Amino acid sequence: MKKFLIAGLATLMSLPALAQNAPSSPELASAEQQIEALKAQLERLEATVDYLKANAVASRKDAATEAVDVGALKTNAGKYTWSGDFRYRHEVIDAEETATSRSRDRMRVRFGVLAKVNDRINARLQFSTVNTGNDNPRSTNQTLGNSWDRKTLGIDLAYVDWKASDLFNLQLGKMPIPWVKTSSYFWDNDLTPEGAALKFARGPIFAGVYYNWLNERDVGSSSAASTDANMVGAQLGIKQAMGEATLTAAISYFDLGGVQDRITSSVVPAAAPPPPAPATVCVPDGAFGGGFPLTNNAFGNTTYAGGAPQTGSNAFCTRLRSDFNLVEAQVQLDFRVGKYPMSVFADYMKNTAAMVNAAAGKKLDSALSAGFMFNKASAAKTWEAGLIYQQAKKDGVFAQFHDSDFGGGVTDTKGVALKGAWVPATSWTLNGTYFINQRFNDVATAAGTVTTAKKDYDYKRLQLDLNYKF
Repeated sequence: MKKFLIAGLATLMSLPALAQNAPSSPELASAEQQIEALKAQLERLEATVDYLKANAVASRKDAATEAVDVGALKTNAGKYTWSGDFRYRHEVIDAEETATSRSRDRMRVRFGVLAKVNDRINARLQFSTVNTGNDNPRSTNQTLGNSWDRKTLGIDLAYVDWKASDLFNLQLGKMPIPWVKTSSYFWDNDLTPEGAALKFARGPIFAGVYYNWLNERDVGSSSAASTDANMVGAQLGIKQAMGEATLTAAISYFDLGGVQDRITSSVVPAAAPPPPAPATVCVPDGAFGGGFPLTNNAFGNTTYAGGAPQTGSNAFCTRLRSDFNLVEAQVQLDFRVGKYPMSVFADYMKNTAAMVNAAAGKKLDSALSAGFMFNKASAAKTWEAGLIYQQAKKDGVFAQFHDSDFGGGVTDTKGVALKGAWVPATSWTLNGTYFINQRFNDVATAAGTVTTAKKDYDYKRLQLDLNYKF
């Protein structure tokens, strides 16, 4: 069109030259007006073409920029994996030694990110709800019904995982339990050890060594009181396919230091020397859960009343009787019954450093657990069911590690846990657990509202959970 206008304009512009000696006429004036109009139209057309060219260049630049941004987003998205879960729980607790049962609703929220630093290093950060007071390392539950107050969040996990080679992984920080374990209740699933773990795997063989902090102490006036509480451990195991079945077996050793003779209760024993002896103040040691509850931080482990000069304290308080050097042997077999997967396990733990319990007249130094799980609740419309039996004598398990639900979170317990789960839809799971336990089995005890000393108090606990993963 531009060419047509230029040609037409050239023709019209030649008319004045042809008629420059001719007298003026109305036709000539009209031609000159048409020439001016064509000039204006041509200028507008050229401006439009220039505008379209400029926009085309800008669009190409924007498209290139967007391509770069999308590529960067894709790259960053590959570095971060977000995950989380929400659990709503209804719970009923019926303990024989108390006058009434307890019913409550609780919730747990966890949310975190796994960051890929490079091909060999990952970092993970996870937040979770914490129990009221943040003084129970075995619980991330918040009980509902406290004047609609704000619920507390805490750092649940914070660690780096370095794949040093094809054989070794090193984890540093606050991490999930790094050793292989069964479904027993020797270890609470909410525990997040703090320290370092070096793990090894080659073929069917796996192993690990661990160093974990329990309580860092600093008492400038006493080197004995400043001795830290920690745990060192090691595990060696095998995971071997056997046809369609898989056998997992391991033996572990955990040595706890700096816990024996430490104060477990804020209550001053009745046998404390009367005045005019100096007033006694008992402060529970941080290795026993930071003060939850203040009156029973031993959670079933054997205690004694007295002073402990070797720890830098002569205060007459309730103290932990035994040291804990734990040997654990475990075996698990995963196989199929027809089209259904099934898993069975047995787990045994012994405290080789247990002291004699004065009331029982012997060492109470072992724990045994065994159970099975039939089918697997994973995809939508799937289910599972199982049973776990366990008996933990008073000093067979370090009570700070024992599951907080079985037997009320204490050792000196035995009984079963009935478990079931169903997945109604993807990412949703309904769980139910019913604990039928007895506690205070080793030593006759007068507890709660029961004043007569006896053994084998019934303890029942029902948990109904709604879980959602996102």
